[in-house]
Amino acid sequence: MTLGTERGARLRARLIGLAAAAGLTAILLGLPAALLTVGADLIPDTIPSVPSMSRLWAALTSPDDGSLVLSVLTIVGWAAWLFLAGSIVLEVISRLRGVRAPRLPGLAMPQVAARNLVSAALLLFITAPVGAQPARAATIPRSPAVVTATVEIPAGAHAESNATPQEGRPAQVATGSGAATADKLTLGRPSQRGSAPPLLTHTVKRGESLWSIAEQRLGSGARFGEIAALNTEVLGDKPGFLTPGTLLVIPREATTDTVNTVTVEPGDTLSQIAQEQLGAAGRCPEIFDASKDTIQPDGAQLTDPDFIQPGWTLTMPPADGAATRAPESDQAADTGERTVTVRPGDTLSGIAKEELGSASRYPEIFNASTNTRQADGEQLRDLDLIRPGWILTIPPADEQATPQAPAEPAHSSERHVPLRSAPEHGIHPPPPASAEGSADAVGSTTTAAEGATPTTPLAPRPAESPTATSRSVPTATPGSSLEAPTTVDEQGEVPASWVLTGLTGAGALLAGSMLLSLRRRRTAQFRARRPGRTIATPEPALAPVEKTVIAVGGDSAPTVDYLDEMLRRLAAAHTRTGGAVPQLAAVELTKSTIRLHLISPAGIAAPWQGTPDQLHWTLPTGTPLDKVGPAVPDQPAPYPLLVTIGASDTGDPWLLNLEDLDVSITGDADFSRDLARYLLAEIACNPWSHGVRVDMIGVGAEVAAMNPDRLRVHAGGDPAADVFTDAIATLDRVHDLGDDDVATARAAQSGADAWPARLLILDTAADAAPVTPALTQLLELIHGHAGRTATSVVVCGERTNSSASSTDPTMEITVTSDGRVLLPAVGLDLVAVGLTPDEAQGCAVLLAQSEDLDDVPIPIPTTTDAGEGWRSWSNEAGALRNEHTLPRTVDEQSLGQPVTTVLDLADEEYLRDGATTREDLQALAPKVTAQVSDAVLAADPTLDADLAAWWSDDCRLPRLTLLGPVSARTRGTPLTKRKHYFTEMLTYLATRPHGATPAELADTFNITQAKARDYIRILRDWLGANPRTGDKHLPDARKAPAALARGVGVYQVVDVLVDADLFRRLRVRGEARGPEGIEDLDAALRLVQGQPFSSLKEDRWYWLVDGDRIDQHLLCAIVDVAHLVTTHSLRAGDLRRARLAAETAALAAPDEEIPRLDLAAVADAEGHHAEADRILRDDVLSRSDHEGAPPELNDRTKQVIAGKDWLERTRHAS
Repeated sequence: MTLGTERGARLRARLIGLAAAAGLTAILLGLPAALLTVGADLIPDTIPSVPSMSRLWAALTSPDDGSLVLSVLTIVGWAAWLFLAGSIVLEVISRLRGVRAPRLPGLAMPQVAARNLVSAALLLFITAPVGAQPARAATIPRSPAVVTATVEIPAGAHAESNATPQEGRPAQVATGSGAATADKLTLGRPSQRGSAPPLLTHTVKRGESLWSIAEQRLGSGARFGEIAALNTEVLGDKPGFLTPGTLLVIPREATTDTVNTVTVEPGDTLSQIAQEQLGAAGRCPEIFDASKDTIQPDGAQLTDPDFIQPGWTLTMPPADGAATRAPESDQAADTGERTVTVRPGDTLSGIAKEELGSASRYPEIFNASTNTRQADGEQLRDLDLIRPGWILTIPPADEQATPQAPAEPAHSSERHVPLRSAPEHGIHPPPPASAEGSADAVGSTTTAAEGATPTTPLAPRPAESPTATSRSVPTATPGSSLEAPTTVDEQGEVPASWVLTGLTGAGALLAGSMLLSLRRRRTAQFRARRPGRTIATPEPALAPVEKTVIAVGGDSAPTVDYLDEMLRRLAAAHTRTGGAVPQLAAVELTKSTIRLHLISPAGIAAPWQGTPDQLHWTLPTGTPLDKVGPAVPDQPAPYPLLVTIGASDTGDPWLLNLEDLDVSITGDADFSRDLARYLLAEIACNPWSHGVRVDMIGVGAEVAAMNPDRLRVHAGGDPAADVFTDAIATLDRVHDLGDDDVATARAAQSGADAWPARLLILDTAADAAPVTPALTQLLELIHGHAGRTATSVVVCGERTNSSASSTDPTMEITVTSDGRVLLPAVGLDLVAVGLTPDEAQGCAVLLAQSEDLDDVPIPIPTTTDAGEGWRSWSNEAGALRNEHTLPRTVDEQSLGQPVTTVLDLADEEYLRDGATTREDLQALAPKVTAQVSDAVLAADPTLDADLAAWWSDDCRLPRLTLLGPVSARTRGTPLTKRKHYFTEMLTYLATRPHGATPAELADTFNITQAKARDYIRILRDWLGANPRTGDKHLPDARKAPAALARGVGVYQVVDVLVDADLFRRLRVRGEARGPEGIEDLDAALRLVQGQPFSSLKEDRWYWLVDGDRIDQHLLCAIVDVAHLVTTHSLRAGDLRRARLAAETAALAAPDEEIPRLDLAAVADAEGHHAEADRILRDDVLSRSDHEGAPPELNDRTKQVIAGKDWLERTRHAS
């Protein structure tokens, strides 16, 4: 806040105080004066006598001359003044005594008015100090992260290339497993105590005033001026009138006898301060918890354990090592119970996990705390609602183990063994870690530095012991969580049994890559689909795999995409200036940064921030890619063999660049093979691994089907000889072209050929994997020409037959029996990634089946009950079922009864003008009998009324939009939060005509049945009452229409309008009405707003995978209906309708080829021949939806093109 703003606020406050004081004067003195002036004198001139009853009756019954009214008004006026004056005097006296004014029965309104007026009037005597900064509290995430600090680097000239951190500005210092940008960290300085008392926050409750808050929080209401001075911006022009919910800053009482504070100095980190003040770096979370409510001198608060500023004041917890959540009373401790104070962001399950060792024990805390009267007068009544400041009782922990702080690693006096033969090649250890761990282990790696004592790998932290089929993996990626959707306990969620463990944690990066690959393959399937049919879906047994890929990969796919594009742009930025591409050793992904660890020093331009040795570079997550480097079309990825190897204990994934490495994976045999399968699966799916060829001997056969173009299994022979030949050729090319290394040549696209990478992986336990002379030569070549062979060798198991000298720099990767991966040469100790054989096979089969381009018939609903109305006549896409249709070649005379079709002209008419085939016409416009037509129309008598209601601004029925961005419009109780979640739940029920049982709903949404019932109540209120019946749109499960048929209670929505249902109802009626039905089909297309089920939250809606794929069926329905309308309109000469229909289909299904050909036909009919040729050339003939060349045209496309002169015209144009 500027000085002028401060003075303005102070002036406004005094003016308000002056106005309030004038108001008090007017009430106390002006009101009685006014009453006396108008003659309302309450004191008579003479002593009145007691009137008799006859005189009183006569006065009340005789005509009024005005004296009676005046008497009544006099009494009322003086009574009002007396109440107000008394309330004001009582409030003033109470404030002078420092106590709360007693509440008088029946006088709540005058007392509230008096309290507000007195509070405002006191502002006349308040002087707000210049420079007071407003502050706002922030919700602080409890999960720790790699600790960083900000240091000032002395100003000076700085290189434009940002080879070192830019001088003269704060630079982030990564002190966990990353790197430091400071030239020197200040260590061992004495703490500064006795600084100014820090600040706290307070949320205003109904009826509170500044005086009462000061009285409650500061011990004296007379200190309200201190609160007002700290909140001049928040209170604005009305500091005497507080709004409930307002967040105020209040001073915290200085208690130097029990609370110590430390002032942050340049170079400090939380862990360093914890080491100095508390004796253990691992206690840094205690400092964070004790200081996060403190308002700092610059107005900020501690919201990130990685970021503290010089000059901030930190509160130190007791130095005796007491737990952050200590018992609140001795009595509780004596009984075996203890209490904790709820902090912002806490949940019952989170406290249970922290205090009792298991989140599932939260009901014990709930039961033990329900009788506790909280400070705000409330009690714990709802498992989902606890408030900061509440006191919860923790039952005895029994045999639950107390979490131990992780041990600090020892240090080494020698430099780590580098990855390459020369000292300058390898993952150089980051600068000494200044933070070890937190309650959840802040430190992520074991690192060492020069000048330290001998190293031992960091011992595995206490964790559940993983097995070959289940492992506990921390989770995180930049900017997003990689958790499987299983742990939101405060929302009643329960673990999903279908989640594949290997695709969680750091394995979520593989899930993201698989999702991107799956999308590309589904694109090819839809492109090859024929009208009236749909794509082949995976077998039901693969549903858990696909659901995991969607649920987990939905969060991580953007990270994979960003990382891929970022590395490509980084390479483009260096090649543009003629520089060498940085020699990458590893990538570390944190929630807020991407950190590159280099083999040799290299400068990287801003916005990258580097360490002084230029070996570690950090980029904030979310940095615009244009700042990283230029967008070069088809820029090759510089590091195609970059793969995930594990995650730190804080869930930060680490990716290792395998290119030009000789890797040996040893340790536990099962976990080693799991790791090998995972590495191969990532290479098969990672977008940056295009062009990689992997030769596998004895390991990884389960994942080969994920990408046969990249992965090849060898049952015999000597593939090492072929790999050696390619490595020699690559080495010669690098030498001939004068490039420094393959990565630079690849990024610069040097020469006439690409620079693919190769990897040879073998299992020494396999009979087919002998150590051959070619393998020995290949290893020697890799060792002797680092960075110039584009080749890697990975050996699983012990090398019984020495294939290289013991002095060769083999990268040793050890996988322990408890699921950790150790890289002793560089001090990494991570939670290993891995795929079990079953997981790997499931992933491979899912992707392999998605390669199937053969379409299948659209399924029909499982029910055949005629009482189903329109559903009994249509398939899942809304088309008439085959059993109700006839071939187009059938005529009325041969059949003996009238027949009709929506396209009633001869096939040749439509073939000449449209982009269609005879098979299309039969599939989409078959003939139907008059009997069928009449029955279809009679099956849906309310269609027109429902359609009119959908478009009406006054529609009283709930409306659910699925043909575009999903949304819902209701007239019930508005939702205040989680509307997306309840919209998903409404969609689930609305797409199930027979409803869902409580168990089915709970299983689908991974919640308990108790929580399902609670959510149904909220959903029922949101939908409101049905105006057609007066009942709820979501009736009681026992009274639902489907409950009677199923014989069990079900949740079923009634009279909810769904655009997808309206679309299918219009389609089936339109196909049955004959030529008039084209209007129904056109009306159906007007419902389409975009891609069906778009704008979904990617890590939910995975229930769409189970059973009927309504999302895919609706997409097919839109394209097929649009093709019908386009074909009809082209023949009729209605080019406007034809274009609108084709563009609607292209909007809803951008991957389909049918709308593109329709658009070409429309453009050709409009006389825009060049546009038609362009569509054919760019969107059909040359279109490639994956990393390879354009695919072969499918038979339908060939047939359509053959009937036109487009291709000939395109050739002439070329």
